[in-house]
Amino acid sequence: LNILIMLEEQITQKNLKHIVGEVKKDLESGIILSKSFEKHPAVFDNIYVNLTKAGEASGKLDIFLERIVIGLEKREKIKSKIKSALFYPATLFTVAIAVTIFMLINVVPVFVNMYKGMGAALPTPTVVIIGISNFIRSPFGGGLLLASVIASIFMIRYLIKTNYGVRKKWHRFVFNMPIFGNLIQKSIFARIALVLGNLNQAGVNLIESIDIAKSITTNTLVIEGLDNIKKGVFSGESLTKLFNREKVFPQTFAQLISVGEQTGSLDDMFGSIARYYEEEFDVAVSNLSSLIEPIMIVFMGLTIGGLMVAMYAPIFNVGALIK
Repeated sequence: LNILIMLEEQITQKNLKHIVGEVKKDLESGIILSKSFEKHPAVFDNIYVNLTKAGEASGKLDIFLERIVIGLEKREKIKSKIKSALFYPATLFTVAIAVTIFMLINVVPVFVNMYKGMGAALPTPTVVIIGISNFIRSPFGGGLLLASVIASIFMIRYLIKTNYGVRKKWHRFVFNMPIFGNLIQKSIFARIALVLGNLNQAGVNLIESIDIAKSITTNTLVIEGLDNIKKGVFSGESLTKLFNREKVFPQTFAQLISVGEQTGSLDDMFGSIARYYEEEFDVAVSNLSSLIEPIMIVFMGLTIGGLMVAMYAPIFNVGALIK
């Protein structure tokens, strides 16, 4: 209670402050901590609640709260690394698009006026660039293009959210994306292993643990795979065989689980799997950071450089004719 009073005084975010106050009132009225957490699923998820229950049942609440902290810190670490890896390319991409639009609106018309008096046929790339520029500068062109892009994004998001087939195809595409797909896979596998290890150590039965582990991702392929594994566990099949059968999980995952089953230390092996994929994730992020910079520089060079070459091409042609 003293801890919750301190937290309530320190927290400035109104919604969270209110929830801490509600938890404090529940404890004062005799409701256990895990039951109070269950009333606020938007803040305390299944993993949080189940580990708290395990701590209360074993009399080691401090240990299990520490595990929750470790899990949350690792999740935030993964999010932070993905954001930092994507920040630089996203910035360069935005700058390239902004410069291109600026040139199409302000620079290309200068060349158009200059070429009007030449009387010579313009090269195809120049004609295409001029056409794009005219469209964007037209009263409805730019607005129509922007509206089309926004409408397309919202339509795709709506289909992914409401249509199972589209969502599954999208998640398969995300998993198979060059560079980024590998990064996403490793972060998901690390979190699944960490959750299964913590819940297994907490004494939560395996079927329930797998069910809870599904909540750490929205990827349909992974959720389907975990569902199939849960059904297999219920039928008495070994985890190694079940993870081997689900192609969404890599062979390494199944092989390490096999070691855990053979040695009788499955919870420790889940921890080892989590550490393995965290290290793999860190390596993938480092590789991404070193790879993405030259790719984005080439992209900017091709985009802006290609635009300038297309606009200067008629001048080069005139020079060739004079010779």
